[in-house]
Amino acid sequence: MLVAAIVYVGASFDLQTIVADLYRFSLFGIVVAVLGLFANAMLAAVRFRMIASDTGFRITMPQAISAVSAGNLAGALFFQIAGQLAARGYVMRHASVPFAAVVVSTLYERALAALISAITAVFGALYVFGYIYLDPAAGGTNLIKVVAGVVAAALGAAMLGYGRILVTAIAPVLSRRLAGTLLRLSLLTLAVQAAMMFAYVTVAHQLSPDTDIADLVAASAIVMFAASVPISLAGWGVRELSAVFTLGAVGISASAALTTAVVIGVGSFLSMVLMFVLALMLDRGVPVAGVKQSGASLNYMMLLGWCLPLLASVFVLFQIYVPLGSGLLNVNLADPVAILGGVLFVVTAIQSRRWPRWRVPLVNIGGVAATVLLLGSLLLGAYRFGWTDWALINRFAGWFVLLAFAMTGAFATSSGGDAALKTLVLSYVGASVGVVAVEMILIILGAAGIPVADYLPNASAISGFAQNRNFLAFQLLIALAGAVIYLRSGSVLSAVLAVLFAGLWFSGSRSGWIAGVCVLVAAFAIGTLRIRETVIGAVSAAIFVLAILAVSGSNPIFATYVIPTEVSTNERLLTLTRGWELFTEYPLFGAGLGAFRNFQILSSGGIPLVIHSTPLWLLAELGMVGCLAFAVPAVAAWYRSWQRAGNDTGLALVFLSFVVMAVMSGPADMLYQRTFWLIVGAGLAQSHRPIGPGINRLKASFSAPQSRYGGQG
Repeated sequence: MLVAAIVYVGASFDLQTIVADLYRFSLFGIVVAVLGLFANAMLAAVRFRMIASDTGFRITMPQAISAVSAGNLAGALFFQIAGQLAARGYVMRHASVPFAAVVVSTLYERALAALISAITAVFGALYVFGYIYLDPAAGGTNLIKVVAGVVAAALGAAMLGYGRILVTAIAPVLSRRLAGTLLRLSLLTLAVQAAMMFAYVTVAHQLSPDTDIADLVAASAIVMFAASVPISLAGWGVRELSAVFTLGAVGISASAALTTAVVIGVGSFLSMVLMFVLALMLDRGVPVAGVKQSGASLNYMMLLGWCLPLLASVFVLFQIYVPLGSGLLNVNLADPVAILGGVLFVVTAIQSRRWPRWRVPLVNIGGVAATVLLLGSLLLGAYRFGWTDWALINRFAGWFVLLAFAMTGAFATSSGGDAALKTLVLSYVGASVGVVAVEMILIILGAAGIPVADYLPNASAISGFAQNRNFLAFQLLIALAGAVIYLRSGSVLSAVLAVLFAGLWFSGSRSGWIAGVCVLVAAFAIGTLRIRETVIGAVSAAIFVLAILAVSGSNPIFATYVIPTEVSTNERLLTLTRGWELFTEYPLFGAGLGAFRNFQILSSGGIPLVIHSTPLWLLAELGMVGCLAFAVPAVAAWYRSWQRAGNDTGLALVFLSFVVMAVMSGPADMLYQRTFWLIVGAGLAQSHRPIGPGINRLKASFSAPQSRYGGQG
């Protein structure tokens, strides 16, 4: 993104002008800007120390400065959140602050800062532009739909899943003291941002002295918010592009705007370097008496073990496109949460000095074997046809994201037991119902004659927020499996099944319909299906579907096509044929990761095709050896789960999830569906703790009295 900004300005303006801008700074202006950056860094350190105190740990000011500066420097060298956490965790380890507490403190700090920065950016945008407009052609309607979907999913998850825990376990924390702490931290955060804004305005005013100060303040608020979005290295690229656009709106040339952003970025980095050196000089590595853990009242690892998987259970339903300088990046909202949860799960395993324990055999061995074979296939593909982004990022790096989702689910249930698994699954079921509810509301509005084409872009099926109707069907089928196992109220189960069945119909996924029947048959076979509620749900869904079809008539948005089109059939057969050819040519170890994508076979919509079958993809690119590395542990887990599914809800969930994967992965590429890994990981790691004690342990972690520094009194 930084390169994109430089290329844009270089193509539009003389680069000598940018160099000349650097000579326009006065000594006084430089000193004032540096003071603003140092004030920003120092206030950030004060804020971090205050948050550490509120979370139960007392640290010295040099340690706070060291943690903040090291975190910012690491965020500049690596992605912001990951770099910050790694550096802060290392520094705070010497202050006896556990990594889990550092994670909670950092997330708390970032969330509050993001909220305040967003509010100031909104006011800045209103001042600079006079209004805020969401352009439908540029994704404005999609943003509205995503926000509505997240709200609906969160409400649905609260109603069926985490709501009771939120009320009973976290409510005691809500007090006047918390309100006072939030107010104090909010004011301090405003001061942190005001110092940075002061530096922005000072630098920009040096380059454009005729621009009104109020315009510079408003524009800098927008640039600061854009730079804080954690999709870059310390804001580089995002800050420069937003500065060129926003500062240009108040009359500053593109070259001067770019110079302003670069000066602020470099100045911030250098100020953090000096702050880190200063902290080392003050601390000198000697532990200070009294700088120790003060007996924090919260079990932060347990808190994260519940909160992160529950967040993932809601966000995993949202696959979105993030605009970057060179195009769009397809990401899942739950990816950062899952990666953090996976890291904490690994940290826990390392601290316990043992491999993770699972309820079925071959999980650890299978995971290692699959990883090694994927690496070998990646190198094999690079040798045969060169490196490809698809193989390196989507398939190989994406595999570690899948492992992170599995470990995030395991993070909850390995310690939380039955309570964590039930809460996680029901939260996911509720979130799925919320997503389908948004689509159903749009369908009803469309049937009533209200134009909703911008919100239902697929003319023949809904896709929710999965970007693909088959992926949506997969998500709903996992929710169906969880609902028939864990929902006990007959009326609630019937209503949930009705919504899920209606969503499956309007998804138009034929493989999803077949898999749905298989799930219901499998649930009946293991004794978890309740016939009466299922029939009521199916009839209710059928009545709704028929009513919509009757009202909408021939409107293609609401007509689900049972027979696949000739184009779709030909594309699917083409991928299967070419995939089989790859396997027959390289049967033992496959053609290499990314071999099929390297053909650059495009669909009728111009999108590169993938092999429409998970087993055939494994055979084509990883060969029989790679396919067996995935298949043997999967079959072993499925078989063991089937043996005990009749009297074990966790393994029943795993069994039904494998049924969904087995049926839908035959005619589609489903291995990289994050939902499956989150739920199966949770089911396979479930400890045998009853629901009551599991909830009580979480509540107990909130209930200890606190001292002035958050410790036990």
